[in-house]
This record gives sequence, C-alpha cells and structure tokens, in this order.
Amino acid sequence: MLYFLNDNFQENKSGIEHAQLKRLKLFKHFKQPAKLVTRQYSNEFAQVMAHAGVVPEDYVNLFDYFQEAVAVPSKAVTLADLHLNPKWQKKADGINYNFYQHGQRVMYVRRRDNAQKTIINQQIFDRFGKLVKVVWYDVRGFKSVEQLYDWNNQITTENYYTPTGRLALSKFHFKNRRDQDLVSYHLNFRGQDYHFNGLDELTSFFYDQIVVDPAINEGQKVGLIVDRVFEIGWAVLHMRRRVFRVMQLHNDQVINNDDILHSALNFNYDWGLKNAAAWDGIGVLTPHQEADVKARWQDSKVYLVPSAIVPDEVLNAPRVDFASRQLHQVVVVARLSPEKQQDHLLKVWPKVLAAVPDAQLDLWGYANDKFDETLKQIVAEEGIEQSVHFRGYAEQVPEIDQKAQLMVLPTRGEGLAMALVEALSYGLPVIANDVPYGPSDIVVDGHSGYLTENGNLDQLAAKIIDLLSDQAKLARFSEGAYEDAHRYSEAKIMAAYQTIINDLAGWQA
Repeated sequence: MLYFLNDNFQENKSGIEHAQLKRLKLFKHFKQPAKLVTRQYSNEFAQVMAHAGVVPEDYVNLFDYFQEAVAVPSKAVTLADLHLNPKWQKKADGINYNFYQHGQRVMYVRRRDNAQKTIINQQIFDRFGKLVKVVWYDVRGFKSVEQLYDWNNQITTENYYTPTGRLALSKFHFKNRRDQDLVSYHLNFRGQDYHFNGLDELTSFFYDQIVVDPAINEGQKVGLIVDRVFEIGWAVLHMRRRVFRVMQLHNDQVINNDDILHSALNFNYDWGLKNAAAWDGIGVLTPHQEADVKARWQDSKVYLVPSAIVPDEVLNAPRVDFASRQLHQVVVVARLSPEKQQDHLLKVWPKVLAAVPDAQLDLWGYANDKFDETLKQIVAEEGIEQSVHFRGYAEQVPEIDQKAQLMVLPTRGEGLAMALVEALSYGLPVIANDVPYGPSDIVVDGHSGYLTENGNLDQLAAKIIDLLSDQAKLARFSEGAYEDAHRYSEAKIMAAYQTIINDLAGWQA
C-alpha cells in the first residue's frame, strides 16, 4: 500500500492536492491500495474531504488518528445540546448568539449556516469580559478541542478530545529565552504518555504508528510518496521505522533553469534534495525533468510519472461542437501568483483588444501573496476593466474549459501544469510559455496550441491574436487538443506507477 503524504487539505486546493486526488482515484480505479495522509488540524476536515469526493476509508489525519476519530458517524450538535443555563439572557447576532448573566456577557455561540444550525464553537468569557476559553466542535458532531487563553488573549493550551470525551492530546504554547514562539505536545496513546517538541516530532511518531497499524494499512506493506517535502520531509526521514519512501517533485527543482547542475535549489525541495541519498527515489513529472535530476543527483533512482491523469470517461465523452463555445473567450486557470505571470498577459491584452475588440479574459484561481492586487492595478492602469474578470477559485473546471475558446498560461516555470492537460482533454487549445517543465510535453506546437518564448510579450500577443482571428484554425487546434490528451490516459499513467509499486514489493529495510 502506498501512502500519499501531505501537510494539509483545504477547500481551495493547489495543484499538489489536485494531483493527489487524481492519483488516489487512479489507484482505486485499478484496485491498487492507497491512502491520503495529512497532519494539520481542522474541525471541518471531514467535510473538506467529503467535498473532495474522498471517503473516510481512503484517508487518515494525524489528529483524527490520535483522537480516535478516524471513522465517526456524524450527528448534529445544536444549541439545545449545549444545555446552557436557562436563566441566561439570549441575544441574537445573525445566526449566532450572545448570552448574558446579570448584564455581563458570559458566552458567544457560533453556528453553521446550515439547516440544523449546528455548533461551530462556544466562546466563554470571565467576569471581566475577557475571553478565557473557546470550545470547538468537529463538523461530525463532537467536542474536538478546547483552547485556553491567557490575560494577553493568547492561546496557552489546546486540549484535543476523543468523541467519547477522553483527553487524548494537549498542545502547549510558550516562548523560549529569545522570545520565539514554540509548541510542545503531550499525547496519551494506548495507555502510554509521550512528549514531543513540536509538530514534526509528533508527525514522525504518527507515521511510525500508521505504517504498522493493520487498521490503517490493511495488513499490507507500506511505502510513502511524499508530496510536500518542505513541510513533512524531516518527519519522514526521522521515523524510527524505515519504510520505502519517494520524494515527489511537483515543480522545477532549481531557481535558475539556465544552470541546472549548479543553481541554488527551489526552497520547497532544498532540504529534501540535500538529503537525496536518504530517499529510495525521486519522483519527477516530465522526461526533461528526469534528465536534469539524473544529471545532478546521479546516485538517486528517478521515477518518471506525470501528475496529470485524464479519466477514460473524459477521453471517451462526446466532443464539444466548437461553434457552441463562447466567441473569443480566453481563460487562465492558475493560482494568481508571480511565477504564473498573469501580469504579462494583462500587459499585452490591449493589443489583443485592438485586433479582437470583443475578446474577454477570465482569470480563475485564488491569490498568493496578494498578487491579485498587483494584477487589478495593471487592469486599471491599462483601462481594460470591461474585458478582464477575476473569477476566484475554479470549482467547475470542465464547464470553464468547455465554454472557452483559448487557454493562456504565460508561466515562467512549472512541474507539469495539470490545468493545461485538463484544457486539452476538453478540447481547449492552449498557448503557454516554453519553460521547464511541462508545457512542451503537453502542447504540440501548431497542433493543439502554441509554445511561446518566456518574456517575449510581442510573440505572446501575436499568437493570441492569430488564433482568436481564425476560428477555423482554433477549431482544428481543438481537435488536436482532444487527440493530444490521450497521452495522459489512466492506463498509461498507471503503467508508469507500476515501477514504484514493483520496487515497493521488492524493497527490504
């Protein structure tokens, strides 16, 4: 069984989370055992995973595991279940409530905006009106954690409970002599007490348990694919139980792609690659990246497995009539982030409008580092507010890709750019910068789209205008996109994973 390790899962997912979901679905399709593994706490975590289409049997979270809440039937906890003092005065605050005793607020209750108005948390105040405790309820309907506050309104202790009410784990916040914030954990696990200096130590212990726990591994040999080595690599390499482990790269591994052999490393992979000898393999996404990694880390085994997977039902679905697409609609589906270089597209957009006045541009994706503010400023400066639209996080990618006529990604670096593969699978032609890694492995220049030189804004504008001005060519490229997507079929990607599966089967500590 392979565990796919991540730090966290949230409603707004990055490419890494989408890659893990696709991989999990692929393994289930071919009846290969696998699970998603995360370590961050959220009282909404079960709901996040349900929204992602992942059933409880296919994932395990650190806090769920130690709180004995891996598989918990859901129930509704409402205001009536809190059994509050009936003498308290209740005052509504939207769907929430303040409670008062003798005119002094003693509690604030937050509720979810659902049909049953289930409880999110209780905020408890002392006689001076100061917050002293917050009790959080898991979305599945049990008291999950109590947070205790000091006089400075800072959390000092967090107590995590099982669904039966047993205290399982305590987290303590404190400062060292340099006034740095630190945390420690006290765990009561299966009748024994353990102390950990920080989340990484606790995570190592967690991994050590789940690789041998038959309730999690289903009695099978376990290997790890580490999808976020920056966050969890230390915990993996400091496990007491040695298991098969692969570090997965999801982006370019160096800062300067013009000097692959000597460039400083991408900070996300710096620590992991400096400890390359400790891994049983390094996962890469494209042949180009495979060659570069082998050249620099010559003693490491390298596994080439693309992260993009096109389901058979998508490949075999009826193709969209190109004439039904929204005329001159251009989309970008990517995080609003400096490395994606949406600003390059915005700077050439006035040229596009001069040639194609009714062109419309939709920018889909959540923002990193407030980059959306930079982009909106460019939109205002260029006077293109009427044709550029910020649409937020993309929930319905198929609908977006099937309505648009063109996708553009002026990125300066990628791992594979799954959004481009998804675009091809829905017959959407693509213009992307020819940068390491991915675009040239996805887009067949002149067949399913165009590859452009990074930073060449005149060329970028010219290629966009060329396609938007020629509906017949766009329609041909759409057919080419459907054809090129077959390179990422489920069968082909599963065949690539078979090498890892075979190596796990033959691996010995």
